[in-house]
Amino acid sequence: MLPKELEDRLIGQFGKGATNAILVAFQVERPTTCRANTLKTTDDAVMQVFRNEAIQFERVKTIPHAFVIKNRSSAEMLDHRLAKEGNIYLQGLTSMLPAIVLDPQQSDTVLDMCAAPGSKTSQMAAMCVGARIVACEENEIRFQKLVNTLRIQDAANVEAKHVDATLLHHEMPEAFSKILADVPCSAEGRIDLKNKRSYSFWSEKNIIAHAKLQRRLLRSAVACLKPNGILVYSTCTLAPPENEQMVDWLLAEYPFMKTGLVTLPFAPIVVHKNKSVTLLPNKDAEGFFVAKLRKV
Repeated sequence: MLPKELEDRLIGQFGKGATNAILVAFQVERPTTCRANTLKTTDDAVMQVFRNEAIQFERVKTIPHAFVIKNRSSAEMLDHRLAKEGNIYLQGLTSMLPAIVLDPQQSDTVLDMCAAPGSKTSQMAAMCVGARIVACEENEIRFQKLVNTLRIQDAANVEAKHVDATLLHHEMPEAFSKILADVPCSAEGRIDLKNKRSYSFWSEKNIIAHAKLQRRLLRSAVACLKPNGILVYSTCTLAPPENEQMVDWLLAEYPFMKTGLVTLPFAPIVVHKNKSVTLLPNKDAEGFFVAKLRKV
């Protein structure tokens, strides 16, 4: 059962009706989803394998190269040769959104600040083959997972750095035209009420601790960003101190950062006064928050 303090806060944020829908979504088992790795294959080639092996699928019209798998579990697809050989990558639909919002191009220099295990890094590598991408991870074990993902996905245009991204601005000031800060968070959007471990960690103290780290990461991101560059900040939580209030802090701390409009391919969403967006958990997607800012 969800902590009462959290449920009461959600009602205060979104209202009773929306919170009831969120609680239902916290119990939904979402289907297996993946994307074709266009660095190694094509959508058509992946779909042909699916058809040959009676793997039922549906293309996600609003997300390039994304598929919903209807009759295989995540474990089964992870064990499939398509995944083992790097032709597909199992990834939640909301996990694919930050890179799409950032929209890296061939001419960009891109930073993924919190890159492990490499889901979004490898996605961006396929989106902009000619771009230079730097992917950071401080934790040794997670860094090795990142390196392994990039190897399997054949993401040759990515430089993996075993560094603390909060300090990267000392080494690479104003070096990037686009930065993804998909940061560690309290993960409220991923709660599964059937799995107590997914919310047993929850506390206001945990939210405050994550917010402190997020501010350090954002300070570094602003310093690493080129003039006129784009920063996308995202989390998988619903907590205001880590989301819209964090963006308010950033705008007050750095008046030259300006928010832009964000379009998401899912509903229901809440658009905040500072133009950041919260996607409420639903049958198709986990809870998600994103803001897009430009350094002017």
